[in-house]
Amino acid sequence: MELPFTNLEVAFILLAFFIFSLFTLASIYTSPNERNEERERERERERERERETEVNLQKSFQVLGNSRRL
Repeated sequence: MELPFTNLEVAFILLAFFIFSLFTLASIYTSPNERNEERERERERERERERETEVNLQKSFQVLGNSRRL
């Protein structure tokens, strides 16, 4: 009885099955909610930095405005 595939074809089939299984397991065992929460925390930190920068710039301009009046 002949085999329906050559050794090279069997190797590619097994490699594809292994990669598919790996991605399947990764999608099962990773939690998208945790990743989304981390992204949201990072966005909030960035917004806070922008607010701090804006407040500091406003204070700097106020100091400059007051020093020019003197």
